[in-house]
Amino acid sequence: MAWQLLLPFFTGALLGFVSHGAGEDSALKERGRWAEATVVAVKNENSNKTAQCTLRKPHGQAIEPDLKEGHGCEDGIERGDALRVRYDPEGVADPEDESWKPESYGGLIAGLATVFVGFGVWGSVRMSRQGRE
Repeated sequence: MAWQLLLPFFTGALLGFVSHGAGEDSALKERGRWAEATVVAVKNENSNKTAQCTLRKPHGQAIEPDLKEGHGCEDGIERGDALRVRYDPEGVADPEDESWKPESYGGLIAGLATVFVGFGVWGSVRMSRQGRE
């Protein structure tokens, strides 16, 4: 019976993860700005942790939060390098490098939500049948 809880749990967790990414993409698409930025520091560049680049615009304003590995802070990026990034002026969404293209998560979110609800209905029907037997 415990395995019946695992499928909805993992589906719900995946749904939350995908929805978070969709929200960040939507924020960058709606209010994001392109900027030339300079890398002023690279954290965790020689460790197993995710590398993070601290960025500043040419006039000195910081871009928050830091640019992460996989979003533009890749191996070979060093202090002083210039990058073109799309950032959220409100600092809510993570910045992305110039290769960023907004993705459509609608189909994936709808599919995961359908599976999640389907597991709930299936579990309810099974519990109802067990109660009658």
